[in-house]
Amino acid sequence: MRWLSLHHLDRNLPELGGLVLLAAALFLASAAGMSYVAGFHAVWDLLRHPVWWWLPVSVAAVAASFVGYYFAYRGIGKVEGGPDDLSTPDRLAVVTAGFGGFLAHGGQKLDLFALRAAGASEREAHVRVVLIAGLEHGLLTVPGTAAAIAALAQGLKRPPKDFTIPWAVGPAIGFAIAFWAASRYRDRLRDRDGWRGKTGVLLDAIHLIGVMFRRPLAHAPALLGMVFFWISDMFALWAAMQAFGFRMNGAGVVIAFGTAMIVTRRTGPLGGAGILMCALPPTLWQCGAPWPAAVAGTIAWRFFTLWLPMPLSFAAIPRLRALGGRAEHRPAEGAERREEEPALPS
Repeated sequence: MRWLSLHHLDRNLPELGGLVLLAAALFLASAAGMSYVAGFHAVWDLLRHPVWWWLPVSVAAVAASFVGYYFAYRGIGKVEGGPDDLSTPDRLAVVTAGFGGFLAHGGQKLDLFALRAAGASEREAHVRVVLIAGLEHGLLTVPGTAAAIAALAQGLKRPPKDFTIPWAVGPAIGFAIAFWAASRYRDRLRDRDGWRGKTGVLLDAIHLIGVMFRRPLAHAPALLGMVFFWISDMFALWAAMQAFGFRMNGAGVVIAFGTAMIVTRRTGPLGGAGILMCALPPTLWQCGAPWPAAVAGTIAWRFFTLWLPMPLSFAAIPRLRALGGRAEHRPAEGAERREEEPALPS
């Protein structure tokens, strides 16, 4: 259990190499499983004869999504006057590891020591880690809801209504309930122990998301950066499917992508290796793509988003470890809580 819980940055080179092999095995096994469903020969024929020039377009879209992710991450740290004591190289190292996802190990520890090193108290760091994950998933609903409303307005048969109707109405209801709960209960649960304290951290993070939505111009870099990240990622998938001969309608790609994103690369184990490869082709098929094109496009997109960023993530390990050392030497919560800590005022 200790080996499983150990953060990847604390592992030695052979252990990291073993995890890379495990991720490769999961990637290949899931690709093989999805290819079996679609038909091995059909998928192999598509992979052998792509429209080559669409592949660098997909790679360029992945690179553009990194730019959006960087500005989103930088902006999240500044919400309500939050900690901002990271140098640009340090922030780039953290964002690179989070973007590829392989070293993120669920996202929490990597973001925690980055925020601690930037000057956050222990509790505020936990609040902002939840904020990052919440905003990452929350802003995925923006293109998803827009695409669902557009599909319903145009009367499209694909994506089907059991996909579009939940996307059109569900996020708004969810946000409304979350913001109501945060405004009503977060003060009561702050500084409590056990599950109540963890719920209080969650509600403070929701409060910060509400602050961002109420003042969108002040927080435009974070909000627009995250939306740009997702749209670029979706376009990368669309271009990858174009490379294998299928032009999918935009609403279908957006809704299939959002539905399959049960974990993000930052929060999934080993960058979501295997999980996203299994989740995405069925939703693409449900939203109108043939199985072979859905599988081939997903294989290419996952290669670009998981494996291409990995060398840069590994190159950032020394800086990330140094950042972790700085975080460990910061005072404990009680010794250095700032007045008017952003996550705490009502």
